Amino acid sequence: MDTETLSLELQDSSKVFSVPGSLKQDTVLYFMRAASCAQCNRHTRDLEKLLPELKLRGLDVIVIVPEDDNAAVKVKTRNKLSIPVMTGNNNAHALAGLDKKFLGLIQQSGTVVINTAGAVLYKRIATNPEGSFDANEFQEYLASRALSS
Repeated sequence: MDTETLSLELQDSSKVFSVPGSLKQDTVLYFMRAASCAQCNRHTRDLEKLLPELKLRGLDVIVIVPEDDNAAVKVKTRNKLSIPVMTGNNNAHALAGLDKKFLGLIQQSGTVVINTAGAVLYKRIATNPEGSFDANEFQEYLASRALSS
């Protein structure tokens, strides 16, 4: 069975970040439907609250918005995030398999965990943003990971 891999380029106001090339450890990538999506914004806050547990399990987090750097800054500020919020050069969502559904109008959102080689370790994608991050399922995934040394 082939392992799914992910390769994309992200950026914020100060740098370009290649995935997986710039990753220092396994990383949770949360792809927002839109910077204005209330459910997606709630999921970013959920990830921020999980940050201590994620660190114990050897995971970093990056939030990705489909819009521009201004939208990324708004998400980071609005949700008081310490985790990076980046843009995906208008194609990161598509490269991660998050297509636009319903006549190309509705952007999917999702949670993807990759390792430093870009191999996908966990993936949950949904057209309805409520389903793009399932806290219970994600907690089970975290529990399956060894503690970081």
